[in-house]
Amino acid sequence: MSKNNSERENMLNLYIALLNKKIVEDIVSEKVEELKWEKYHEAKKIDIYGEAESEEGKITIFVENQITPSNMSHLKSVKTIIQKAPNDSKIVWGALNFSSDHLDNVAEVLQNLTTKRIEFFAVQINDSVLEILDELNKLHVLKVMDKLNALNAVEIYSNTVDKYVSNCSGLEGENFYKGYSRESIREKTNAYILNELRERVKFPNLFREKRTLDDNKIRFGGGREEVNFELIFKDRYENSMVSCQFSKMTDSLYRELVKRKHVFESKIGKNVICDNVNRRILTHVNEYEHKFDKIDQLVNLMDEYIFYLSNYTFYFGKPMQDEMWEQHKEGLLKG
Repeated sequence: MSKNNSERENMLNLYIALLNKKIVEDIVSEKVEELKWEKYHEAKKIDIYGEAESEEGKITIFVENQITPSNMSHLKSVKTIIQKAPNDSKIVWGALNFSSDHLDNVAEVLQNLTTKRIEFFAVQINDSVLEILDELNKLHVLKVMDKLNALNAVEIYSNTVDKYVSNCSGLEGENFYKGYSRESIREKTNAYILNELRERVKFPNLFREKRTLDDNKIRFGGGREEVNFELIFKDRYENSMVSCQFSKMTDSLYRELVKRKHVFESKIGKNVICDNVNRRILTHVNEYEHKFDKIDQLVNLMDEYIFYLSNYTFYFGKPMQDEMWEQHKEGLLKG
């Protein structure tokens, strides 16, 4: 197959549409009936198109993916989708990362949109996807379908970067969406967890305001670019966990901590998983009596992850390493 980005994006979109609609359902918080690949809507070809039913009626879902940083071409496409989308639509834009100017542009368009309700989600595509897409792209076209499920090994979307909702001030009567200001259950749960973290864990980054809490992950910077601590109350597989996420850029640091896995396990008294495909270190919370017991365990686990891993995520290999480690000896992972 071709080695350009469009073919790799096609394979990613086909995989989501055919094999993993759950990841779209996670983002939009709706049960999607079916996803369709490259469906035309009002003469505009949509990467992934879907529909869902809610108490208020039909919700239309549009997904625009790119396996590059956001750019003007895809911004133009997203703005066209916003223009053509019907009332009660949800639009997902996936990219490796986003320019703040591009997101500000979308936010301005939605702020000026008063005649229909549109929810917009900017989601970051996990760069680990690229390696698998490269391998798929080396296959004969007739072999690709059988190997698409190789993408099951990675999380396609790493997090929701931002969420915007259209102005809606022009909607009246039966067309007015009564749930406009409603927080989702996910947002309420994450807000409660964030408050618990801030009360119990002495870590400055917890107090940075989140652009959105309508995401499966609550993410906090780990001290350098492309390193994050993450707490997941419930993912699409019903898993609950705390993790430390790395990337290609920080792979050497990830490998260094993998060497200390058994010491880390002995310190926290829990099983630690090293997920080499997604470059993350994680621990599940599997047994709990009720929702608040699970939250309590997750908050305690996040505290332990920050306590023992921050020496490394913030200072390993840097000039101030020894000085900082001397200040926090109890957090060192030594056998």
